[in-house]
Amino acid sequence: MQRSGTSALARIVNFLGAAMPRHLVPANDWNPRGYWESAPLVALHDEMLAEFDSSWDDWRAPPARWKESETASRFANKIRMAVDEEFGNAQLFVLKDPRMCRTLPYWMSILEKSGIRSAPLLVVRNPLEVAESLRERDGIPFEKAMLLWLRHYLDVEYETRHLPRNIVTLDALLEDWKLLAVQSGARMGVQWPRQPNDAASDVREFLDIELHNHRATLAELDAHTEVPHWVKTAYRALTLLCDEPKAAEPKRELDRMRAAFAESARLFGVVAFAQTEALKKAEKDVEEANVKGAKADALKADLAKARDEKAEANKRLKAMEGDMNAARARCAEFEKMGVELETALGQVKSEAKEASTIADDHQRRSEMSVQKVTALMKEITELEKKRVQAQETVKKAVTDAKELQSLAKHLSERTDAIEAQLKSQIKKSDKAHAEMEEARSRAVTALANAMDLSKQLAAAKEQIHTHETRAIKAQAEARQHQEALVAARERIADLEASERDILTEAAELRAELSDAWNQTGTSPQTNGEAKPSALKGGDIESRARRVEEDLRFERMHVQHLERRLTSWSGIASAALRKITRLGRKPPPPKRKPAKRIAGPVPVRG
Repeated sequence: MQRSGTSALARIVNFLGAAMPRHLVPANDWNPRGYWESAPLVALHDEMLAEFDSSWDDWRAPPARWKESETASRFANKIRMAVDEEFGNAQLFVLKDPRMCRTLPYWMSILEKSGIRSAPLLVVRNPLEVAESLRERDGIPFEKAMLLWLRHYLDVEYETRHLPRNIVTLDALLEDWKLLAVQSGARMGVQWPRQPNDAASDVREFLDIELHNHRATLAELDAHTEVPHWVKTAYRALTLLCDEPKAAEPKRELDRMRAAFAESARLFGVVAFAQTEALKKAEKDVEEANVKGAKADALKADLAKARDEKAEANKRLKAMEGDMNAARARCAEFEKMGVELETALGQVKSEAKEASTIADDHQRRSEMSVQKVTALMKEITELEKKRVQAQETVKKAVTDAKELQSLAKHLSERTDAIEAQLKSQIKKSDKAHAEMEEARSRAVTALANAMDLSKQLAAAKEQIHTHETRAIKAQAEARQHQEALVAARERIADLEASERDILTEAAELRAELSDAWNQTGTSPQTNGEAKPSALKGGDIESRARRVEEDLRFERMHVQHLERRLTSWSGIASAALRKITRLGRKPPPPKRKPAKRIAGPVPVRG
């Protein structure tokens, strides 16, 4: 019977020289030192019992004439091959499997056909100890454990009577294993390859570790009221056979109990086993229900977690909606500012167009004036080159507002320097005019001293009068050009102020757009619920990009217009100053200071 010390007995036989199977059932917590059973044979045994709707814990008798069935023949070949594989050509081997108690005649015939002589060695343990061990390991009820114990020992004792055998108790085995080894060898007709004294150290070490739990005495068994009478009687008969193997009375007692037990099993076994199967099924259902309950609890926990995550996601979604509402408001403000900026840019374009028309008109006039003062073209060309250099510097400074301001300041300083040069040229022109006046006074003195030349003087006066008339006309024309130039300079100053305002507004708009992009671009996304907000953020970003592109295009257009106006202003100013210096007369009684752009440029009227 299982849990009766079969593992300890098999290992001792192995220490005495019997071979073990090649593929052992692995040890576990219930047998830390191993089961010493053949894993393939155990698997075949369980499979065969299942074919007959039975198992190792079935206390009923096997079906009638099952040994002659086709299933038994099929498994016989498998078992024969497994025995050859597990033990090979071993002269002596130990074959241990408590399931053999149920099918012993079948096994004996297989071994006999294979030319193997069997020598059964049975170990008997107190039924109370077996029942307690089965309850602890497998949860088997006490009553079923008693029936299993009775079925195993009644069958195995009856089926091995015709063979040389030995029956030992677990208590005697643990008390004096050497004596039982010698006794078993003599009774079974086996010569141990290894003497007990030679194996003493190995067995001692093994038995010291082997645990013998759940101890019970014969007196406790007799006093136990729940142990069936048949079990108590069978245990006494088996212990008697340990000392007197040929005693007839214990065998007759066992035969009477075996017949009565077989009759009872036929009457009540089907119903009892059906209840057992129902109980197993119920236990299985309970286990499945527990598994489902555990899964349900896990699902509840997951649902609670999902709800918490959903609540957190809702909070985050609300926060994102608030951020998106703020972003929408900012976007509306940006759109409004963009519309205003577009309107302002339209006005600037129209004003720039008008200024360009005026500039073109004045440029034509300036060209006519330049034709009259061809001697000064070299100087105008030099100024034009300087202006081109300043324009190249302004082009490089478009990408950065700060650099633009710095370059604007630099250009202002250069303009002051140019105006200073113009002042110096004006001073030189005044000096030349003074020399001319001095020459004129000399001429007057000469005319006063040469009265005899009055005719020539009159003619000279007429010529001088003609030249003065021409000079007055040139002066009037220059004054007209000067007034137009002043108006153009005022317009240029207004355009520059508008340009600075536009650049300032563009910088502020770019900063606000950058903040909006950062808010929409870094906002957290949650599952699939934040997709609408993300799409709106993308609309804001695209619209902001379009506004920024429009602003950049308008800024480039204004800069181009500024360069054209600046170039025209320089050309017109230079031409006007040359014309003024050419037609300058003696200082008039009144002086009217002209307006300035970047520095004081005195122009005589």
